[in-house]
Amino acid sequence: MKKKLILFLGAFVSLTAEAQEPCVITGRLFHVEDGACIGLYSTDGRVMRQMETDTLETGRFSFTVDSLNSQVENFVLMGLSEGFPSTYLDVYAAAGDTVRIEGCNKLLRTWSVASKIPEQQWYNRFIDASRTLIDEQQEVMVKTRELWDRVDDPDLSEEMLKAYQDSIRENLNPMVDSLEMLIIRNDIAVMEQMPVNKVWMQQMNARSAFVSVVDSFPYTEDLKRLYERIPQDWLGTEAGKKVTAQLFPPKVVAVGDCVYDTDLYDLKGQVCHLSDFEGRYLLLDFWSAGCGPCLMAFPEMREVQEMWKDRLVVVSISSDSEKVWKEASERKGITWTNLNDMQGTVGIYAHYGIKGIPHYVIVSPEGRIMHVWRGYGTGVLKKKLEEWVK
Repeated sequence: MKKKLILFLGAFVSLTAEAQEPCVITGRLFHVEDGACIGLYSTDGRVMRQMETDTLETGRFSFTVDSLNSQVENFVLMGLSEGFPSTYLDVYAAAGDTVRIEGCNKLLRTWSVASKIPEQQWYNRFIDASRTLIDEQQEVMVKTRELWDRVDDPDLSEEMLKAYQDSIRENLNPMVDSLEMLIIRNDIAVMEQMPVNKVWMQQMNARSAFVSVVDSFPYTEDLKRLYERIPQDWLGTEAGKKVTAQLFPPKVVAVGDCVYDTDLYDLKGQVCHLSDFEGRYLLLDFWSAGCGPCLMAFPEMREVQEMWKDRLVVVSISSDSEKVWKEASERKGITWTNLNDMQGTVGIYAHYGIKGIPHYVIVSPEGRIMHVWRGYGTGVLKKKLEEWVK
């Protein structure tokens, strides 16, 4: 049974424009049980949007992508049933084309994708270069997912709970990470032989992100050498700016420093600055619509804004695109100060050294950083503010 959402793209189209032909994505799987569920997702920064789901019937699934966009778009497939790894398959779609997918197991990241679309053909080179490693990694992901399912069992003893958690943390996660380093090495070798194009930049973006989050990352200099090949027109794109910020990060403010300030925009497009709130404490909340813990914090954030309204201003700063940010803000009913610098993760996010979200910063009335932490749990905002806001 198929559940489908129609994809609308917010673009201005002349009245005489004709809708382009859809892209059809077909899949044929072997050794995967009928009834297994596959999801098709669009991506926008950190946010994935489910477009369609299909259940396998006689080993087959299919999706139809309706779009007015004349450019090639990047989608991902995810396995939503048991036995699939916690990863995805990249699929490039263009109006009027047919993409054919085949696989012989649930290790979907290495399923074969046959397409006339050049971007897909370029991307397939990366998969081919590391197919065995990627499959090993996916198998570990499946084991990890199985253990997490056991951890959720309410009847599980404390002893077994600790054993499963230790196995994930000490064995399985390090295996995934070590395999990823080998895959990155192969990706760099592929990039050295490729021209700089959309797929090349996507890989460069993904790989350069490791520079700031992995201690003693072994391929920093290799990526910097590749960076020298990027033409100026690519460096000026959103992807190019992000790669630059990741490889050559700006000075990061720390506890005791004055806040980093810049042009920030509210939902009406008005320019704001953190200095506008000088004289009161600030709780900076760095978030995204695709971050579950970020959204879980919102009810408590609403409470603390009311509790400390005479001394504190809560300022949420989104890294999402304007469209995603505005939709999420309305959906979640954000009533406190809610801003965006429209630079994703390469603007104010880079200056605060944000490696994961939610990320919180408490600022003194004089504009100096007092305390920084990452992650949310029920009651943590109240506890932190009781400690720091006098």
